[in-house]
Amino acid sequence: MDNLDLFTQALMLNSPWRVTEVVFTQDPKPELHLTIDFAVGSKFPCPTQGCEESALEVHDTKERVWRHLNFFQYKAFIHARVPRVTCPTHGVHQVEVPWSRPGSGFTLLIEAYVVELAKHLPVAVIAALMDEHDNRLWRILHHYVNAAREAEVYPDVDRIGIDETSRKGHHYITVVVDLAQKRVLYCTEGKDASTITSFIGDFKRHQGDPDKIRLVTCDMSLGFKKGITEGFVQASMIIDKFHVVKHANEAVDLVRKSEAKSMVELKRTKYIWLKNPGNLTEKQQLTMESLRHRNLKTARAYQMRLNLQSLYETCFSRQDAEVEFHKLTQWMMHSRLEPMKDLARLLRRHAHDILNYFEFRITNAILEGMNSIIQNIKRRARGFRNIEYFKTMIYLVCGKLNLHLASAF
Repeated sequence: MDNLDLFTQALMLNSPWRVTEVVFTQDPKPELHLTIDFAVGSKFPCPTQGCEESALEVHDTKERVWRHLNFFQYKAFIHARVPRVTCPTHGVHQVEVPWSRPGSGFTLLIEAYVVELAKHLPVAVIAALMDEHDNRLWRILHHYVNAAREAEVYPDVDRIGIDETSRKGHHYITVVVDLAQKRVLYCTEGKDASTITSFIGDFKRHQGDPDKIRLVTCDMSLGFKKGITEGFVQASMIIDKFHVVKHANEAVDLVRKSEAKSMVELKRTKYIWLKNPGNLTEKQQLTMESLRHRNLKTARAYQMRLNLQSLYETCFSRQDAEVEFHKLTQWMMHSRLEPMKDLARLLRRHAHDILNYFEFRITNAILEGMNSIIQNIKRRARGFRNIEYFKTMIYLVCGKLNLHLASAF
């Protein structure tokens, strides 16, 4: 077996294709160049999908070059003259080669390598490792992610979670997750009712039925509420308990800031009041004890927040929760603490959807986990100059897409 046969077998080429030349260059830099050709008189099938013509004569050829996986530490390239055939039905078309997809300047194997690396590394880092421009690698990722998403179908999806995550500064994207399969179904720029409308259009294109959606978890965004109410008429909306407690934490901190103007001891104690008692360090516990015995407004607000959290832990039915919820908001309204009164009004406006939790016991915990992954994607890339790049990475890492990648030619 000579080296040409060896490379032909290594590339898993079948007749009429075979390696006809192997050249290792030194100038201007070390590279491996493989030439692939076909035998004189070879015939090829029509590349048009569904065409039954399988033995068409070559019309002409065009020289092409593809980047292949490195040969040891050296760049490798495949050269071939690609034939065009004349089909009596479809006319003249270039045939498809087995080592690359149409229109790509890379082989299938190196594309699979790029897609797998992109799940773990920023594209800029991969581009530097491969000595390629990152735009070329982004085109690979867009192709496979878009093709995989196009093939996705969601006829059985009946419970979803909706949340926004920051993209840059005050710019946001909305992420919709299938709570059962723990996968991102859709993401788009913005965080208002139009994002829900946009998702519904995409959902229908993938055989999803909005009328089959029974549960939707989200935060207290009025934009989301409007879109969900209008778009998912059969669904029960559940305000996630994480966001409820988050609003309570913000109200407690507003009370602390106001009181700290006249009580210097409260300054720099923000994170003490945001923690549960069991999570405080020994030093924080001592600080908390010294402050709580001084009849502070902040301490009263903090106790209201603890009672709200306890409500989720101790109420096992919607009826019990309604009773405790009413008592708590009454206390807040009579507390003479404006931030807590504002919190009570907010909770009452969303009471029905907040209390739905005690009926269905569904949270946005999966979405919070997704959000952490998405923020990590953003941090490791140091931001994205293009929203489409960000969306592509979200789908690639969190979409559980069925990517049809090559393991061999």
